[in-house]
Amino acid sequence: MQMTIQSFVKALLLTTGVVVLCATGAAAIAQETPSEAEIDPDLADNGPIGRLSARLAYNSDTGGVAALGFSTNRLMGQDQTLEFNLRAEEDGTSASFRYNNDALFGSSPQFGLNVLHAQKDAGDIYDFDSRVTRLEPRLTWQLSPQSRFTAYGILADTDISNVPATTSALIRADEGRVKTTGIGGKYEHQFQPAQGGSLKRARVRFGLEYATSDADNDHIKLTTSAQSIHVLAQGRVVLRSQLRLGTLQSQSGTSSIGDRYMLGQASIRGFEFGGFGPRDLAVDGDPALGGNSYGVAKIDVQFPGAFGEAGRRVTPGLFVDVGSLWKLDDVAGGIAGADPVDDSARMRASIGVSLSIKTGIGPLKIHAAHPIASEDYDRTQTLGLELNATF
Repeated sequence: MQMTIQSFVKALLLTTGVVVLCATGAAAIAQETPSEAEIDPDLADNGPIGRLSARLAYNSDTGGVAALGFSTNRLMGQDQTLEFNLRAEEDGTSASFRYNNDALFGSSPQFGLNVLHAQKDAGDIYDFDSRVTRLEPRLTWQLSPQSRFTAYGILADTDISNVPATTSALIRADEGRVKTTGIGGKYEHQFQPAQGGSLKRARVRFGLEYATSDADNDHIKLTTSAQSIHVLAQGRVVLRSQLRLGTLQSQSGTSSIGDRYMLGQASIRGFEFGGFGPRDLAVDGDPALGGNSYGVAKIDVQFPGAFGEAGRRVTPGLFVDVGSLWKLDDVAGGIAGADPVDDSARMRASIGVSLSIKTGIGPLKIHAAHPIASEDYDRTQTLGLELNATF
């Protein structure tokens, strides 16, 4: 089913209105929940120096996942925190490090440092190997109890290798090592529900990022999101709405597959990761190319206690997801670059049912989705499963 960009924008604006109305209906502003140490300082002195955690998970997009983590807020002082995580999945591994110091510059701003190293092997989604190392120093200003702004720097080293000679010319053009530097900023604001109202939570986020690479590509990224939660019928109905928008605008050169957006069932259920958006249909495997712009709107209705007191651990639900992924800087696809790729905005949408189960080993989430707007070349996924167990 094909839809014009005008139809997509109208549908997206309609959903945006639902989310914005949910957010602007709040009269007061919520403060963040204080930590145990803030409530009782003795807890900070007597608590554990660090916490070690292990996680086993399964996701129908990424497959099996095993993770190991360590965190502490006392090892280097009570105003400092450190987190370290290792993660392994079917097609790759990653390691991340996060450090925060709330008092390095006094009470404000807070200093932070994020480091990520990840590598992916060729698999079902990408037919090449990739490696990325990213360093982000950041400063965060708490503008008010309900809003904050973060400024950060970007140092990244990306390497795309082992690209097949028979794949799209648009992917082969991105093979090699690229170094990127940039700056960015994020603003977040949380709204508090009015006393006795149905709105329980609403949040908006805005992001702006500028980056330049030694591959002669300068680009600007803009992102925004809005989320809200309503509780109705004395807690028997929970309505969740979400809107996410993003765009990458190249100021020089062309965007890389390492920079473009790639979406899956986390955005629109019923589609595999990389299952919708621009694809090169002129080469074997019809590889996904990602897109410079995306828009996604999601509405979930859940029914806690629908199965009575005995079924409190099981929550059924219904959902509607709608969105699109589109736009490339270069559409010269095929092996030789002679076959144009369709990068227009085409609506994707799905409806379905969900089931959330509190099991003895962790939360289990299942959904069954039916795409109602898709293209013949999309890769769909009717059933989705997510299971997390933390030790």
